[in-house]
Amino acid sequence: MQHYYQLVTSRSQLLIGLATHFIAAATIFFFVAPVLLKWSGIAAMAVSAHCGYRHLIQLDIIRLRVDPARQMVELQQAGQPYFYSKYKVYQTRWFAILKLVDQQTDRTLILNSDCFQSVKCYRCMRFDLRQLERADAA
Repeated sequence: MQHYYQLVTSRSQLLIGLATHFIAAATIFFFVAPVLLKWSGIAAMAVSAHCGYRHLIQLDIIRLRVDPARQMVELQQAGQPYFYSKYKVYQTRWFAILKLVDQQTDRTLILNSDCFQSVKCYRCMRFDLRQLERADAA
């Protein structure tokens, strides 16, 4: 029996994104000579950081279900279900990237442990993704 995994906004992804924008802005500040170009670059980094932060914060809670028997992934966002039969999973030790392919939209989800309610849910999701890959390879 498959169950839904509830995904929330990841604090580590927020912090890494903001830190990357801050480092880019500091690099522009210290290494770009013309003043107008320097402040324009810093303003562009600030706007980019703000947009990225708002995008991650305003995402609705996502529910994800992996079904290895039917070889599909179901994603529910804002009460609307989406079914993906084409997918690709990239797993590392620290996180997994789930690329969902559809005719209308492609979705890429970065799944790390703080996206889930508990570390146990995260481990179960990784196990289900491995099962999905094995079913696809068979």
